[in-house]
Amino acid sequence: MTPSSAQFILLVNLSLLLLSARTDAGENKYSAEANKAKYADSSQLPTSLRDLDKPFRMAKLNVLWVKAKNRLTDTKLQSIFSDLKIHDKEELAYKHYKSDGKDPDGLEEARLRQKLIGIMSTYDLLEHFVDTEDPKLLKMHKALNDGSNYVAKDVFKDIRLNKLWSKAEMAGFTNEELETLKQEFHHHQEKVDEYMSLLKEQSKDSEKSENTLHLKSESWNEIEEREELSNDIPDQKLNHMEKANLLREKHLELRNGFDRLDRLTAKGPNHKDFIEPKVQGLWKIALEAKFSPEELSSLKEELLHYESRLLKLRHLHTEGALEAAQKGQLHDLENSTAEQHIKKHVRTVQKLHADLETKIMQKHTEL
Repeated sequence: MTPSSAQFILLVNLSLLLLSARTDAGENKYSAEANKAKYADSSQLPTSLRDLDKPFRMAKLNVLWVKAKNRLTDTKLQSIFSDLKIHDKEELAYKHYKSDGKDPDGLEEARLRQKLIGIMSTYDLLEHFVDTEDPKLLKMHKALNDGSNYVAKDVFKDIRLNKLWSKAEMAGFTNEELETLKQEFHHHQEKVDEYMSLLKEQSKDSEKSENTLHLKSESWNEIEEREELSNDIPDQKLNHMEKANLLREKHLELRNGFDRLDRLTAKGPNHKDFIEPKVQGLWKIALEAKFSPEELSSLKEELLHYESRLLKLRHLHTEGALEAAQKGQLHDLENSTAEQHIKKHVRTVQKLHADLETKIMQKHTEL
């Protein structure tokens, strides 16, 4: 073999080695192993949506996500994440749709663009959208933003109290009024803490008692039953009945106290009956339509049901994304059982929204 031939073979082998290294690096960059390495330290595992950098497949949505993380509180961030998650899949489906030569007039593309504009408007982020130079778009943004899209971060330990405080912050109180109301909320939280402390003493199941007040309102009956059952347990200190009576007294005081705070919150000039902006929008249109008081009451129940389904979907999207990230996956697995469950929930929520919107708009057009 001549020196020149040997040099050529050496050069080829070296090139192949470099190409192999690049290919491996390219493959590993987005692999589960690479992502797991990123979170090698368990303390770095993503625990909230704010820890996710690029949760969407569409680059433009990841850009908007960065803006959302800087602007929105945790509650609203969860809502917009869910909306963008659904939109991400629709954009991806459209990409394949267009590659097949469909949508020659761009009607579907325009629909998706308008939908994204609507999402950004809902969360007061329209100025971060690509075409904000359009004066008409900015005018629409200002009209849609009524300042109600801010929701407080967790302030109180009690979940029900915290949800009520979120409504209070959106209710249009002055700073002085809100500060006075906040003191009332803190006072109630102290009473909740005192009650939970007393309940722990009466129950061996302390973990269950800690969560009792966070359950739905129907669960108050369970507390009462547990208090009644505790009357049959012998008390070596001879003060069991006194504690049981005190618990019942405190329990009633808490229920009345929470109802009072609810009434105070409802006095705010901008008080909202719903948490989700989408539901708030439907309710606002309904109030302007020709519904009778009985029809409005019935519609409100339907909207509350829709809102609970919507909030559940937000939770499922968040849970799925965090679980995927913790496993080192860039995105949820499309054909997983969890993803199929989410898709089913999405269809249910979308149908509920469409039905309610049709019902409300039909009445509204009668004006």
